Amino acid sequence: MSSASQPQPHATATASVIPFAILQKACTKDRTWVVVDEKVYDLTKFCDRHPGGSDIISIAAGKDVSALFDSYHGSRQRQILHKYLIGDVMGNDTPTFPPPDGFSRTVRKRAEEYFRSNNIDPKHSPASWVRYGCTVLLVAGLYTWQWHLPADSFWLFYLVAALYGFTLAQYAMSAFHDASHGAIGHNINLWKVLRSGHDLLLGTSSLMWTYQHVLSHHVFTNVDGHDTDIKAAKGGYRRIKTTQQYLDRYKLQYIYAPILYVLLGVSVRINDVGYLLAGSRGPLKINPLSNSQKLLFWGGKLFFFTTRILVPILLRQPVRRVLGAFFVADFVCSFFLAIVFQATHVVGEVAWPQVDEQTGNVNMDWGRLQVETAQDYAHGQPITTLLSGSLNYQAVHHLFPNVAQEHLVALAPIVRNTAEEFGVRYIIKDTLWNAIGGHIGLLKMMGEAPHSLDG
Repeated sequence: MSSASQPQPHATATASVIPFAILQKACTKDRTWVVVDEKVYDLTKFCDRHPGGSDIISIAAGKDVSALFDSYHGSRQRQILHKYLIGDVMGNDTPTFPPPDGFSRTVRKRAEEYFRSNNIDPKHSPASWVRYGCTVLLVAGLYTWQWHLPADSFWLFYLVAALYGFTLAQYAMSAFHDASHGAIGHNINLWKVLRSGHDLLLGTSSLMWTYQHVLSHHVFTNVDGHDTDIKAAKGGYRRIKTTQQYLDRYKLQYIYAPILYVLLGVSVRINDVGYLLAGSRGPLKINPLSNSQKLLFWGGKLFFFTTRILVPILLRQPVRRVLGAFFVADFVCSFFLAIVFQATHVVGEVAWPQVDEQTGNVNMDWGRLQVETAQDYAHGQPITTLLSGSLNYQAVHHLFPNVAQEHLVALAPIVRNTAEEFGVRYIIKDTLWNAIGGHIGLLKMMGEAPHSLDG
């Protein structure tokens, strides 16, 4: 096709074949295109009417979102999508998945039947709203209490700081995480409010999280080069994949790497700005930010540092005390989030899928991949389920990301039985400590000498 006949991003597309390079430029409010199963759809006029909100479409614009679409939608939504078809994509460099196999089709059908037969809305969860409210009240209460403690209350002061950090982690793993997947209720404005807490309370961008977590990790879980959660810089502080160069210092990474997880918050805040300036998050292009996205991105960081540093200083708190409380809370929050996340995927027993260099296909279908790359733990243990935001049912969450966490417990037997029926490996550890042990074990193994993992 000559360049003169190619559809341009600022002109109405009439051609049936659209180069992927052109598709990538259609990522603005005035031109919003996506690819689903090699077909290009113009969602420009649909964005504001999308039941899931316009934000996720604005982030997905200019990209292949085939697996993402299927994980959140069914046949009815696909019929609606077809109305916006404008052509076929050419030159797509995004890895593709094989068609859904028997396991994927069956487990989805059985989950849908569970909700239908029990007349349950998958997003309905009154208990979650109670938890969100209690968490926010705890955050506000601990913050206020901390800065009203007398100067000589050293141990109590730092205990409260640690509890404050742990409570922030609970907010991130419940209210924010649920809202980022649209997995609680149907009010997109409430989702926005809950998501904004990530920026305001933790100082980390909910926008960058969406690129990393929703568009990357949840689609290409443990796929090297495409899951940004397992991206590792050359010569980085740890080795978790066989594709990384081995260095002698990794021999002790099973000891020092978990300690460094306390720096998660600091590194994410710095990287937020770096990714924004670079215009990409791993292989994902970061689309132009709307005014509201810019306001939340920069305003969130300003609010975070104002409340955590400036306000206490204005309250005549010693700078050393302010910084001490800041880092204690941040380290506790960071470590808890990091170790729980690592224990669910970065372990030796799970699959590490490959992309065929010739075909561009991932070597297993999407549903099977979500189960075999996850490690569940502590099923039937309500305290662990509560404190982990139900992420101990990780495989179930990955299969059904927009289902409220309250329902994951009920779906787990369906997933487990279906996995057994179709020969899908579903790993469930007895406790959180066993799951963490799996992560430490991987660090130790990858630090001893180059190894290969089945995947």
